[in-house]
Amino acid sequence: MCKSIPGNQKHMTMDQRIIIEKRLDQGNSLHSIALQLGKDPTTISKEIKKHRTIQEHSHFNESKNKCALIKDCKKKNICEIYAPICKRMCKLCNHCNSHCDDFIPRSYHCSKLDKAPFVCNACSKKSGCRLDKAYYRATIAHREYRTVLIESRTGINISPEDLITLDELVSPLIMQGQSPYMILQIIRRSLTQKKRFTLH
Repeated sequence: MCKSIPGNQKHMTMDQRIIIEKRLDQGNSLHSIALQLGKDPTTISKEIKKHRTIQEHSHFNESKNKCALIKDCKKKNICEIYAPICKRMCKLCNHCNSHCDDFIPRSYHCSKLDKAPFVCNACSKKSGCRLDKAYYRATIAHREYRTVLIESRTGINISPEDLITLDELVSPLIMQGQSPYMILQIIRRSLTQKKRFTLH
């Protein structure tokens, strides 16, 4: 285990996230990364999946036909609009997807992202790949972590008196089986009336 990166912290540090990114770029296994950081491989796995960044596939020079069956499709005249004049295969038509009953939307998801290391950092085919990609970037991961941490510590900005008032208003509505939407509408109406009363 690397002595410079202690592994007994409860939370992942920026230094540890940098190590994860570098090792992923080098194609190291999650097990070897976990050993270096003194963490459980499951912890590393959760960190990567939680903070990976999804990059949508390139639309450059992309076919307008979004069907997954386009490669083997031999259909003709499915729309019957131009039949028998049209001699082209339907897969070459821009309106094919909206007329074909067998249309299956093409998936841009890479199945490799469903298993370790869950990212494309070290993939040798990423430059020419037309699928959606996922990357682990230490700076982005740490920024997301800090944002969640700050929000979780902020809490609700409400006084004890207002909290009691809110509880007295909401609890009976919940007991009556009111929907969340109706409860929100009643709260808004109550707050509006309270503001009007205060102004007068």
